[in-house]
Amino acid sequence: MRLKHKRALVIGGSSGIGAAIAEGFAREGAHVGVIGRRQEKIDAVLPILGKHDAKALGHAADMRGAKACKAAIDKTAEALGGLDILVNSQGITVISPAADLSEEDYLSVIDTNLNSVFFSCQAAYPHMRTNGGSIISIASLAGYRGWPMAAPYAASKHAVIAYTRTLATEWAGDKIRVNSISPGYFRTELTSVLKPERVALATSRTPMGRFGDLPEIAGAAIYLASDEASYVTGADLPVDGGFLAKGL
Repeated sequence: MRLKHKRALVIGGSSGIGAAIAEGFAREGAHVGVIGRRQEKIDAVLPILGKHDAKALGHAADMRGAKACKAAIDKTAEALGGLDILVNSQGITVISPAADLSEEDYLSVIDTNLNSVFFSCQAAYPHMRTNGGSIISIASLAGYRGWPMAAPYAASKHAVIAYTRTLATEWAGDKIRVNSISPGYFRTELTSVLKPERVALATSRTPMGRFGDLPEIAGAAIYLASDEASYVTGADLPVDGGFLAKGL
């Protein structure tokens, strides 16, 4: 019960990594709100959270734009009675050669993966500046490397890490810790589009020789959200089976 009575919001918490983190938080005693784009997915995850957290709640929202982020976060914080933890787990990608990428697809990825992260952090700040809090954003291995066929995705994840470091330095005086997690390869909707040869390549380049299991990423988020990480801010934590550590 490392997060007992903490009030947490997981954006993108209706599926994949976000849903695993939301469940982990609830299991550790937090009251959890989730925001996703599709109500049916939220409705599917709430009973899972409800096994651990009677106050679990969620609603669908399009988190693109400052006004939308503020409205959704204010609504959830009011329902939870405050906000101690924010997780930004929203993310999409478009697989395309950079030379062929349309403006629409480019802006869609940047708005979802980057702009909504910044505006969500900005909207959470007033709810945390009095008593402190923990913000965790989901970055990516693509935030460390060039990522062919996914230029805006890689750019957005590089920038998420930059936001993490910058906001951590600005808000440390308010006792708000800002960190990020760079997952390796986990089986989610985002990686389900990978072709078998890409899956084999990813596995071969991961020293542990496998994709991660979602509870393994939830454990990292629980640590960063908890008092055990009280002196950790501005950090990006790779949870990648050794992918970034490996040379040629």
